[in-house]
Order: sequence, then C-alpha cells, then structure tokens
Amino acid sequence: MRKTWKFALILSVCASLLVAGCGGGGGGGNSEDAVQESDAPNFDPYGKYETPVEFTIGRNTNHVNNLPEGDTIENNLATRYVESRVNVKAKVAWETDDMKQKLSLSMTTGDLPDVMLVDREIFNQLVDNDLIADLTEVYEKTASEGIKEIYGSYGDFLLEQVKVDGKIMGLPMTNIGNQHQLLWVRKDWVDKVGAELPTTLDEVWDLARTFVEQDVSGTGKTGGFVMDQNAMNFSPVFAVYNAFPAQWIKNKDGQIVYGSVQPEMKAALADLSERYKEGLIDKQFAVRSNEEKEALVINGQVGMLFNPWWIGYTNYKESIKQNPEAEWVAVSAPVDDAGKFKTIRQDPIGGGIVVVKKDYPHPEAIMKSINLTTDFLYSLTEDAVQYKKEHPDELLIDNSRWNNDPTQIPMQIDYDDVLKRYYEDIMQAAESGDESSIQEDRIVSLRAYLEFKEKGNDVDVNTYGEYLSRIEGQREANNPNLEVIPGAFYGTTETMKLKWAILKKMEEETILKIIMGEAGLEAFDTFVETWHRTGGDEIMAEINGQ
Repeated sequence: MRKTWKFALILSVCASLLVAGCGGGGGGGNSEDAVQESDAPNFDPYGKYETPVEFTIGRNTNHVNNLPEGDTIENNLATRYVESRVNVKAKVAWETDDMKQKLSLSMTTGDLPDVMLVDREIFNQLVDNDLIADLTEVYEKTASEGIKEIYGSYGDFLLEQVKVDGKIMGLPMTNIGNQHQLLWVRKDWVDKVGAELPTTLDEVWDLARTFVEQDVSGTGKTGGFVMDQNAMNFSPVFAVYNAFPAQWIKNKDGQIVYGSVQPEMKAALADLSERYKEGLIDKQFAVRSNEEKEALVINGQVGMLFNPWWIGYTNYKESIKQNPEAEWVAVSAPVDDAGKFKTIRQDPIGGGIVVVKKDYPHPEAIMKSINLTTDFLYSLTEDAVQYKKEHPDELLIDNSRWNNDPTQIPMQIDYDDVLKRYYEDIMQAAESGDESSIQEDRIVSLRAYLEFKEKGNDVDVNTYGEYLSRIEGQREANNPNLEVIPGAFYGTTETMKLKWAILKKMEEETILKIIMGEAGLEAFDTFVETWHRTGGDEIMAEINGQ
C-alpha cells in the first residue's frame, strides 16, 4: 500500500507540473520563468548574480505588522538587504494559518513552492517521494562561516536530524539549549519569612508551605505553585526521582523507552499528589486558563513557579506594577541526591526545516539568502550593521528587535549555547563600559541591565522583563550543577500517526487524576499496561528498529 501511494503521488505531482509548464499559468510553486537559466551555479556564500534569481516560498501568515508604511513581507529592509548584496528575490506563493494542511494539499496537487518550512513528518514524506533537493553540496560550498559555526555548536547532533543516507536534505531551524524549567521565587518573600532559597526538593516544599501557612502575600489568599494542566512544567520535580515524562530516553540496556511509563514515575506522582492535597499546588490548576494562572502571580498571590529563562517576555513581568517590592530570582532547584539539576535535551530542531523543491535551478541562492538574513538579524557582520545604520527610517516602527518574520525565509537559527554567550557578553560589556564590544542586537539587554542596577524596580515593565530574562534567567540557565541528558528520539513513527493522540490523552488524564487524588497510584499501573498493549509496544519497536 505504501509503495502504491508513493507512486500515485509522484504521478500526480508530475502531471500537475506538466500542466503548469504547458499552460503558462501562475501556479504558486514555480519561479523558473523568473530565474535566468543561463546563470551557472554561484557557490560563493556572498557572490552576487549578474541577473536576478527568484524563488517562491510558502509561509505561515504574518499577523504582526510593525513594518514602516509601504513595506511588505516581500519588500522591506531585511529583504532589500539580501537583494542588494546577492541579487536574490523571494516571492510569496501563499500564506496559511495551517501549514501542515496546506503542504499536504500542495504535495497532492504538485503545486509546491520552491522553498518550504516543514515539520519532521512532512519532511519525511517529501524525502520518501523524492520531491526535495539534496543540499549537501550547497551547504558545504555556500553556507557562510557564521552559519557553519552556529550549526557546529550542536556537534553532529543537529545536522544528523536532516540527513538521509548521508545527504543533507534540509536546513533546520534551531532550538537552542538550556530552555529547561527553572524555579522562580519571590526573594522578598523569602527574606520576609526569614528563610533561604531552596536547593533540595524538601526545601522547595518547605518554603512553599511557609509561604502558604504564613499568608506571606497578606491577601488571605496566598497560594501554592501554579501548574500546567499536563503538569509538564514540574519536570524538575519529576527529575529528582529520575523520572522524565513525555520524553524518549535510553534505558540501562541502551533501548529507547518512553519516560511516562517508567517505574520511576510512580514515586514522583505520589509526591505531587500529596503536595496537592496539602495545598502546595493550586487546587484549581486543572481548570484555570493561562491568563488566570498569570493573574495569580501578577496580583501577588503566588510567589513560586516553574518557568524557563524567558519569563520576562511573558505577562509575569507585570507583577512589579501590582507589587513594586517584588523581587523575582531564578534558582536551579530541586537538585537530586548527587546535587545535579537534571533536564532532558529538547528537540534541537525548532520551528521546522527549510527544504528546496527538487530541480529548482539555484538551490545555492537559498543558502545565500539564509546567510545574509542571519547576518542581518544578529548583526554578525560589519556590513549588516552598517546597512541598518544607513537606513534608520526603515526599521520596525515599534523599535523592537527585527525578528525572522519579515525576511525572505522566516528561519531563525542560533548557537546551542547562545544563552551563555549572550549573558557573558553583557557582563563583559557592563564591566568595561563599552557597549560597542557586543553584538548590536544585545545592546538593548545591556542597557536594561544597567538601568535596573541603577533604579531597581523603578524601571518600566519592558525593561524589567528584559532584565529578568536576559540577566537573571540566562545566568541561572547555565548553572554549573545542570546535567543535560540527551533525548533519544524526536520524530514520528507510522503507528504514532494512528495511535499517539489516544495514548497521549490517556497519559495526561491518568497523571491529572493521580495528582488531584481522583485516582490512586494503582491507576498508573493500569495505564502502563494499557499503553503497552494498545500501541506503545509497536511504537517502541519501530523506534528501536526491531
């Protein structure tokens, strides 16, 4: 059946392309008329074509318009920079709010754009049906040194995710390291009750208990931890028990297994259930909206929560409006018996994979666009810095950092250890007093840090948020006690496509019921047995190649 499906799809694609070629229609996928066939491949990373080279791209709909008047997604400062340097132009074939559905339809009709941003599942389908280009030579010859250095910071881990039979079939967006959950604590509350910042799990629960029992907020409503509805923001608590829910990990025998069905989960769930009963976890976490949970923190009723380093870019930063004395600090707690703060490495591919349609005549042009866009976004070259300085009236109208949306290819990549690099750059520049020594895009963080040092909470909310994330969060995200455990599998198998949604629903419902005391620990054993029997064993066999 699978071979028949592939053959039918290929015939459909070929037929559609033939019709488009003969009819001369304006199909969204083809830009061959705009590409000069006489141009030989130009592999120089910054080499400029004599005649314009155009490619089409399918994009997610951009719902934020902070471009200057008259500028568009296709024509703005970032896209003009690429065009001016290498003579490469992007044309939007279509925009969609459902990329997966749109690409599935495009694969069926053959109306594929030259460039696509796809998830792993679509990537595998495109590879299986021989619809995308081998980018090995393009990457080796045309990727800039900056791009290669960024990808190289992941070792072989990142590019191996997009290699098929040793060939690089796509260019992955990156999911930077150290984005794990941290414990955020109201330090002013800690001082108020005469306690210390916690390290162990017992100390975490003791501090939460003290906050609640002493009603440290003074509202009569001091609450315990806010928890996500699937409890996954409590991964540091699970990790103390060597439990890693929702993660594929290797067991002691080298087999890939699913963390949510391992025996270590049971003790962690028992602990969380006990703390929920005690009132150290918000009793209504299962029914509260995200906005309601944020309100508990912003209004000063909750003083402990788990969140990654980027907390300052959420609504939590608004807490200083309601509580000017609030002092939030990040802590790598709880640690295990060996003093390690454990986390699983998240999927290194973040946001998708850039692929190029097979037989597009200038795949190296796509690499050039990515080279220059990355230089532009992060001010990696003096040329990019100078270009932005020469066009001050063409920057974003809200004075925000230029993001990857209004670019030729909305692709964002960064170093695996960028949080460490970023934090150290700010500290060194602050010490030297020379802001010209750091990347231009980091100056806003440096200035926020210096202003916060001078004024404390008497800064505006956005400055406070920048400080929380880029100083407090990034510092703690690189705590020396951190132990990052590699994930063992990030993809999707054939059985997962059919059964994973049902298995996940059963998993989340079981965890929720046990924590809330609606089911006893024996429910976990029942869940594990059912999980294995109704698809879990098949999935593990596929992952382990059995």
